[in-house]
Amino acid sequence: IAALFNIMGDAALCMWPLRWGCAGAAAATAGATLFSSAVMVKALRDKNLLPQIRLPKFQQLKELLEYALPLFAITITRISGFIAMQKSAMALGVQPLAAYQLCLNMMMFFLLFGEPLSQLSQTQLPALMAAQDGEAVRATLKSATLLALYTSLAVGGIAYAMVTWGSAIFTADAGVRLLAKQTAPAIFAAVSTSIFTVAVDGSMLASKDFGFMLAFGMSTFMVQLFLLRNYCTSIAFVFGTFTFRLGSYALLALARTWLGFGPLGRAIPHPRMAVHQ
Repeated sequence: IAALFNIMGDAALCMWPLRWGCAGAAAATAGATLFSSAVMVKALRDKNLLPQIRLPKFQQLKELLEYALPLFAITITRISGFIAMQKSAMALGVQPLAAYQLCLNMMMFFLLFGEPLSQLSQTQLPALMAAQDGEAVRATLKSATLLALYTSLAVGGIAYAMVTWGSAIFTADAGVRLLAKQTAPAIFAAVSTSIFTVAVDGSMLASKDFGFMLAFGMSTFMVQLFLLRNYCTSIAFVFGTFTFRLGSYALLALARTWLGFGPLGRAIPHPRMAVHQ
């Protein structure tokens, strides 16, 4: 319903009768978001599931900020990476920028398929860690990792095919289509790595390993910024820096966990720990 509301808003605000252009598209998206939120609130109220709205107590606010503030800082580092990528694509010229935007939109669409994998870890792991069930934590993490690996390769392949053969759906410019086709291998790598990393990131969020996430995110952002400013010559390279950031984060997070470091690593029983005990 919200998507239909957004489409109708785009038609009414962007084209006819108001013709607000980009501002109309933004207004339609904001209106659709408010509309969907109102529908969800009404559904919760009809089922007597809507909690009473009141000011939080100090302890509740403190617990919320302990989670929200680090997550906000982590989100800022990731958004900053996208801003740096956009600026680098703009410096390459009009056609590369158009091809970059086409590829980016496709990549962001396919990344949505990784979100359920993140939610899987975030819903399963906290309860298991609280119960100190190390074997169940390890089995859940292993299953989620393998599922993410297979899913990432499959969705990455579909994204590659879409960029290679489906770009004509979105643009009639032959130069933009050629650039997008040349970038298809980088999109495969970016989408596959991203979906796998989203699943790993869900595990890190479930264990509230914010220190590692923020420190490593800042470090890889600085490296990405250096590479984009000094070595960027193509949009494939732009997406390559994105793949580097996410891939290195996922590999180090998994290695750190399996070696017994971090909250998640300490929750998993390790043979060397058993020997020492």
